[in-house]
This record gives sequence, structure tokens and C-alpha cells, in this order.
Amino acid sequence: MTMANRLFALSTAIAGLCLASASAWAGEIRGVGLSAGATGTRAEIQLAGGGSYKTISLAGPNRLVVDFPDSTAVRGLKLPAAAGVVTAVRTGNPTPGTFRVVFDLAETVAAFKPQMQGQGAESRLLIEWPGDAPARPATTAVAATAPATGAAPAAPATAQSVAEARAEAARATAALTA
Repeated sequence: MTMANRLFALSTAIAGLCLASASAWAGEIRGVGLSAGATGTRAEIQLAGGGSYKTISLAGPNRLVVDFPDSTAVRGLKLPAAAGVVTAVRTGNPTPGTFRVVFDLAETVAAFKPQMQGQGAESRLLIEWPGDAPARPATTAVAATAPATGAAPAAPATAQSVAEARAEAARATAALTA
């Protein structure tokens, strides 16, 4: 093998390794999940590979945008149904090489600071919105469990008190994230 052929083979091998390492740094969105509970709504975005993210809160209509530069999504990515304050989830590519997840929100509510868990090959981004538990009317089971001291059970939450509680939670969240 001549010196020129050796240099060509070596440069081809190095170029291949560089391309392989560059693609290893690119992220891939493998799943998006959404759940609602007594303490709020939680979104989980499962990632493979490296990558970063950027969040943007928008109003009119209310939504939270999460951009993943240098990332793509798996083919056939399934999006979750609406839950809690999230009325819809959609995706797109605002610029070439950037994958976007958009959470449409029912009301103005600030998300807690997103948390990235895990590193490298498998990680997940957790996003949580506070206080969207539905108000529950009092039932006969509540009256049956009232203490025998003659004290009346607590009055059920009204729609106005639930709205006030949500507004207070949103103010507290905004203060924490500021």
C-alpha cells in the first residue's frame, strides 16, 4: 500500500469517526407523556442521546414551547391526550434541526422549572404545572366519617375558591421561578 493510499484510508477513518461522534451528540425524542393528579399536571419527555432544551412561555393562547436544538423525533412519535391544564400537545420543526413540543394550556399558569433527569443515552425532561386538581363535591361518605363530636364536615370547595386557589398557586409559582 502506498503512502498516499494509507493517508487516504486514515483520513477516511477519521472523518467517519467524526461523523459518528457528531451524530451521537444529537438528541432524539423517544416519547412524550402527560398525567394529571391531585398536585398538578406533569409532562415527561423521554430523550436518547445528548442535547439541550429551551422553554418559552407564550400567552394568547396560553402555551409552553420546548425546543430541542440538534434533535429529531422517532418515527411515529405518539402524543398524549389532554390532561389537567394541558388541553393539547403538538410538535413541529420551527427551523431545520430543531424539534419542538408545544403544550397548549387551559389557563395562565407558570410551570415549575423543568428538570432533566439522567444523562447520555437515556434521559428525560420533567415539566410540572401546579394545582389543577378538580374540585370534588361533598358526598355522603364524607358525612358518614364526620367525628361523633357533633362537628359538621367541611363545606365543599366552590368554583370561586378553586379559581382563587389556582390564581394563588400561579402567583407563588411565578415568584419561585422569577
